[in-house]
Amino acid sequence: MPEEKETPEYYSDHFMIAGGPYGAVINFAKSPPEPGPGKMPETVARIRMSYEHIKTLTFVLARHVKKIERENAVSYPIPQKVLSSLGIAKEDWDGFWESTNFQL
Repeated sequence: MPEEKETPEYYSDHFMIAGGPYGAVINFAKSPPEPGPGKMPETVARIRMSYEHIKTLTFVLARHVKKIERENAVSYPIPQKVLSSLGIAKEDWDGFWESTNFQL
């Protein structure tokens, strides 16, 4: 019987995305254990994807979060400071999550 390879697991509290016309890369990172001047998040995983894959993943993730929130009567709010740091207007954020286009 073939030996099973253990799948590594990582924690991330940061992400960065960059790309060109044919695909993108998402870097997942974690904060340093003792934040301070000059200390940067450490990249823990780098995932390269086509835009078709990213769009599919985005839809499936959003649908999953909405399903969990609905089934458990909870909401996972994102602070305005975080949205602002990402350049996301509150009305755009709310419009995305209030969309009725998701088949739950």
